[in-house]
Amino acid sequence: MKDRSLRQASRIATVAVLLFGAAIPLLAAMKNWAVIVAAGSKLQDVALADLSKYCKGTQKSWPDGRSFTLVVRNPDSPEMRGALEKLLAGGAAEAKPGAMKLGEARSVLKVVESDEELIRVVGSTPGAVGLVDVYSINSSVKVLRVDGKLPFDAGYSLKVN
Repeated sequence: MKDRSLRQASRIATVAVLLFGAAIPLLAAMKNWAVIVAAGSKLQDVALADLSKYCKGTQKSWPDGRSFTLVVRNPDSPEMRGALEKLLAGGAAEAKPGAMKLGEARSVLKVVESDEELIRVVGSTPGAVGLVDVYSINSSVKVLRVDGKLPFDAGYSLKVN
């Protein structure tokens, strides 16, 4: 019975590959990150270059005087690492994987265990910005536009493979 189930699963996988080709793994690997702030924040849009300055600690507070804090989940995970590389590069054309200097961001970085905790911390911390999977967003936070674009807009800079 077990061999029969394995053969059947193998056939299904083969048919899926024939029908859909290699596009399935590529689609599954794409991740849209949202930059979020507390729902009551007056911020609407932020330039990636400015966000990069805050994350690197070269600019420590928002124009309204609130201290900047970046809230993320495990910064060493491959998907978060890719998003942080783009964020810390500030959209620079020379940004390459591995070029990130995460150590520069440690002074403004708060690491949490889950998306739920991330949203809670961002919602309750003045000046906090979170980087979260778009599918985890709820009404206690709002999504900032980055360079005028939202996560599903063409050309959004924080899409990561």
